[in-house]
Amino acid sequence: MRDLIELVDALPWRKLKTSPVWDSILEPGSKMARLFELAQGKAALSDEAAALDIYGSSSATGQLQRLKNKLKTRLLDVVLLLDYHEPNYSDRQKAHFECNKNWATAMTLLAKKARHAGIELLEQTLRHSRHFEFTELTLNALNHLRLHYGTVAGDTKKYEMYRDQYKQYQAVWMMENEAEELYTQLISRFVCSKAPQEEVAQQAEAYFRQIEPSLAQSDSFRLHLSGRLLQLMVYSSRNDYQTMADLCEQALAFFQQKPYESHLPQQAFYYQLVVSCVQLRDFGRGQAIVRQHQHIYEEGSFNWFKIQELYFLLALHTQHYDDAFDTCALALGHAQLEQQPETIRETWRIYEAYSNVLVRTRRADRLPARKFKPARFLNETPVFSKDKRGMNIPILVVQILFDILDQRYDACIDRVEAIGKYASRYITKDEHFRSNCFLKMLLQIPEAGFHREAAVRKAEKYLEQLRTMPIELANQPYEIEIIPYEELWEMVLLQLSQKRFA
Repeated sequence: MRDLIELVDALPWRKLKTSPVWDSILEPGSKMARLFELAQGKAALSDEAAALDIYGSSSATGQLQRLKNKLKTRLLDVVLLLDYHEPNYSDRQKAHFECNKNWATAMTLLAKKARHAGIELLEQTLRHSRHFEFTELTLNALNHLRLHYGTVAGDTKKYEMYRDQYKQYQAVWMMENEAEELYTQLISRFVCSKAPQEEVAQQAEAYFRQIEPSLAQSDSFRLHLSGRLLQLMVYSSRNDYQTMADLCEQALAFFQQKPYESHLPQQAFYYQLVVSCVQLRDFGRGQAIVRQHQHIYEEGSFNWFKIQELYFLLALHTQHYDDAFDTCALALGHAQLEQQPETIRETWRIYEAYSNVLVRTRRADRLPARKFKPARFLNETPVFSKDKRGMNIPILVVQILFDILDQRYDACIDRVEAIGKYASRYITKDEHFRSNCFLKMLLQIPEAGFHREAAVRKAEKYLEQLRTMPIELANQPYEIEIIPYEELWEMVLLQLSQKRFA
């Protein structure tokens, strides 16, 4: 059902549903109309539940599959009839929908030999695509126009004009592709893994030097979006978050000078600016950025969930625990969470676990929406549980925390022994200095018989090592240390007894 639910929820059907055309698309009272209604806002709707509602039997999944295919085909046939001029869309978003709609229409007209109407619409589309810097669309339009005026109309002057423009945009398009390819090649490594990758720092610098001349040569939207994001990777890999913040400000100023509004670069560079605030522990600035620019992130979208992640971490790193809990509850309760990629869903399940730690240690004055179950938690994080040098670290840490909170001391002893082997295999001193120190501190707790003062004594040298490497200087992805280890250690100690566990 997920693909159908996405199709129903992602597109603006509202205005079309109120028009007379809608009844001819989906006959009132039909099974297709019922399936459409069922799919609206039902992220967790299963095939069995839909089959039971429509056919009276949860086993009628074969019939349901045929109905789903017919409905998807019917909806895809009318996508171009939808009105994409939503109030929250930026100028460039609206233009993108309009230009692509006109392009598809122009191609249909030309294919049907309606050349005069097709070429006129193509030239109109070209004016808009150039203004809003849709390079690929511009290039395609110029290609058809040069062919038309060169081989059909025989207009040498227009042919040469469109030919020269084609060559100009072809060069820009190639620069854009190079920058986007290099950036994507690097960032793709971090989608399902947050493990440190030392070679990325050198590659990011080499890649940026490769495209830097292009950035000076052209002010193309797409070129500078990828190029400047690649530049940020150079400084984030050096832990130079102040320079990273300055570059974000420069990028935002660059895109604000464009003759149109676009939310995409604002979303990207405000996001990276908040990343800098997390690392620099500048809660006030990060909070102000998120609140002031919340409107550019469409609620329930991928980027909306990502900016909420940052706000959650920012609140934790500055001890605004109630804010952190409320942010997590907002994301977990959002209907669109189940429509997000698995990595986004798993991230919020991990954050849910840490939110429950805040409640159990009385750092957050809140009540969880559901009881946290460690066994269920492991089943809900299959992707990141395999990320042995990345997000599996906070997963392991929170398991130990709940063993201690629930006084499952025998289970904790068994887990700590396994983690000792895990740490020696996956956690290196250089890549994971802070995590290495903290895991060693946790290993001292069973050694101390879960006695508070004994644990303090045994872990003291590792705590001192941890303090020599502040989080803002540590060479680790910011997502791994969800609650700063120094503060997490204090939370753990307060849960230990004054009596030794035998």
